[in-house]
Amino acid sequence: MRGSTGASGTRVARYVLPAEAAEALVAELDSLGTLGLEERDAGEGELLFLAYFGAAAADDAALAAAARVDPRARWLGCEPVPDTDWEQAWRAGLAPRRVAGLWVRPSWCAPAGEPELVIDPKQAFGSGEHATTRLALRLLLDALRPGDELLDIGCGSGILALGALRCGAGRALGFDLDPVACINAAENRRRNDLPLELYCGTLDALAPGARFDLVVANLLWSQLETCLPRLLEIPRRALVVSGHLAAQRALVRGRLVGPDWEAAAELEESQGGDLWCAIRVQRRSLQS
Repeated sequence: MRGSTGASGTRVARYVLPAEAAEALVAELDSLGTLGLEERDAGEGELLFLAYFGAAAADDAALAAAARVDPRARWLGCEPVPDTDWEQAWRAGLAPRRVAGLWVRPSWCAPAGEPELVIDPKQAFGSGEHATTRLALRLLLDALRPGDELLDIGCGSGILALGALRCGAGRALGFDLDPVACINAAENRRRNDLPLELYCGTLDALAPGARFDLVVANLLWSQLETCLPRLLEIPRRALVVSGHLAAQRALVRGRLVGPDWEAAAELEESQGGDLWCAIRVQRRSLQS
């Protein structure tokens, strides 16, 4: 998942558009230098995009023009983001949380139970506080077998891969495009004394024949969709996808389920007015 960080001079531009037009808008906003994107369900098959920009980035005219990537997209304007002590706000909102039998806590909180993970996400996504992380962790751990090899795509804080290692995975490899996320995941690896392998880069860095028992991807659908053909080659047994909204569920299911893959489990959770979804698919010739 992509998130934004607040800073003096940060602005947020708002767009509403049909879900099928999201990929073109995301590409345009990336080219304009967005610091991060939030995707929300706007109802009736539409999405609300919040795009964050620094003070020196694109001006309002360029941001308004971005909506013209699709005639159905609407720009709702741009406004400054209030200055906030994000570090303090982030710390105040976290406490030990139990997810799928695993306790997840920040380092400044006392242990609440075993087994546990100590996760300080900082600017990387993945504290267990967002529905998409919880959904992905539940589907992942439910399918995990002792000794499994796991690939975590867009690992953020490392919570999913570290959770799998804590619960019996034999190997876990995580990667992210964001160097800050990789550094944070390495810090969390040290906190938990677990052998998480990490690299900063894209899916293209994997060897063509690389295979893992389980693959998990907690990303916005607009970020994940383009790499699906490659992604579906990698799992030996199962793939977990989280990060899409209810309005996108049929689209996601349709792209994942086919002659070689069947739906094994689906979960959803409401948070902040949005209904987030996750799905686990498995190879038809195997049991999850």
